[in-house]
Amino acid sequence: MKEYKVWAFARSAAQNLPALEEQLAEVMREADRRGYIIVNSCMEQKYGTEFWRPDLFAMLTAVQQGRVNAVMVQSLDRLSHDIATLYRILRFLQNYGAVLITTETNLRYELFLTGLDARLLRRHNRKPIYYVECEER
Repeated sequence: MKEYKVWAFARSAAQNLPALEEQLAEVMREADRRGYIIVNSCMEQKYGTEFWRPDLFAMLTAVQQGRVNAVMVQSLDRLSHDIATLYRILRFLQNYGAVLITTETNLRYELFLTGLDARLLRRHNRKPIYYVECEER
């Protein structure tokens, strides 16, 4: 099994801090259950359509610097609701060989529904696509 150095990430636009804290706690519990190394975590109360978010960029910087090789979220929409923004984030992760792990959804199916699977596969010649299947509980 590959050793994953994980950045646990939670986001919600709702002004409900306890729910956001629980979202992050659930992601971190799942990372621990799977035996991943949690390097860092963050949670942000921002809209998923915004791209310029400090916590998002802190996570992307950690990926770029090689401090983490995996990002763990509940579902794809925790990164962004905007398809163009989501594609930019996923392309960045792909460029740096980072793994995206979802805890509550099937990532392959989410990528298919958004149409991003085909776009990322076209880029596959340059860099592979990495993701971890959602495990049954």
